[in-house]
Amino acid sequence: MRRRSGLAVPGKHREGVMDISNMSPPHSVEAEQAVLGGLMLDNESWDLIADRIKADDFFRAEHRLIFQSIAALAESNRPFDVVTVSDSIAAIDAAGGLAYLSELAKNTPSVANIKAYADTVSNRAHLRRLISHGYACTREASDPQADAAVVQDVIEQQLFALGQGRQTSDFVDVNQMLLQVVDKIDLRFNAGESVVGVPTGLSDLDELTGGLQPADLIILAARPSMGKTSLALNFVDAALQKDDHSTVQIYSLEMPAEAIIYRLLSILG
Repeated sequence: MRRRSGLAVPGKHREGVMDISNMSPPHSVEAEQAVLGGLMLDNESWDLIADRIKADDFFRAEHRLIFQSIAALAESNRPFDVVTVSDSIAAIDAAGGLAYLSELAKNTPSVANIKAYADTVSNRAHLRRLISHGYACTREASDPQADAAVVQDVIEQQLFALGQGRQTSDFVDVNQMLLQVVDKIDLRFNAGESVVGVPTGLSDLDELTGGLQPADLIILAARPSMGKTSLALNFVDAALQKDDHSTVQIYSLEMPAEAIIYRLLSILG
C-alpha cells in the first residue's frame, strides 16, 4: 500500500519537519515594558542592565525608540523620566506618546527585578537571532553549487559570533575579590612553594608569575623561527611532569601533528 503524501500542518511535526511560518517570534512585551518603566522610575538601575541589553534586543519598534532615548540621556549624564524621555524623542507619537510612557512607569511590577526583566528581553532577542540564522543556513545550504565544507565553516563562524555577542560580566565587589586574593597569598605562603599554577619549566619565570594561572590568556609573540613552538612545548612538558594524570591539548594551524611529536620527543630527550 502506497503511503499518502501531504503538507505539514503549521506548528506541527510531520516527517521530521516543523512549519514555523505562522508562529510568533519569541518576545515578551511585559518584560520589555518592565525594563523601560523601571529605568524611568530608578535611574541608578541603568548601571545594572547597561551591559545586558541593547536597543536591538527589543521586539517592538516603539520600545527600541524609547530605550535609545534613555541610553542617550544616560550617556550624557542627564536624568531620564517620563518627561525628559518624552522631550528627547522627536517623533514621540512613534513611541506611543506621553500617555504610553506614563503607563510604562506606572505599571512596572518591581524595579528590584529589572535585571531579570533585562535577561528575559536579551534571551528572547537571542532566540530570534538564532531563528534568523537558521533561515540563513537553509538558504546557504539549499544552493546545489555550494561547497558543503565552506558553508559549514561560514555557519559555524556566524553562530560563534552570535554567542560572543551574549557574553556579559557583572560588577565585581572589591571586598570580595580582596578576600580571594588574600586567600591565594595565604595558600602560597603555607604551601611553602611559589608556584601554585601550572609550571612553565623555567624556574625564574615561575618564581615571578607563580606559574600559569586559570583563566589567563598567555601569548607567545616573536618573529618566525625564533623558537615559539619549542618554548610552548616546554610548557607542555612541564605541565605533564607536574601531574601524571594531567592532559594538555595542542591546536596547531600550521604544523602537522607528526612534526609536533618530533619536536616533543627531542625536548624529552
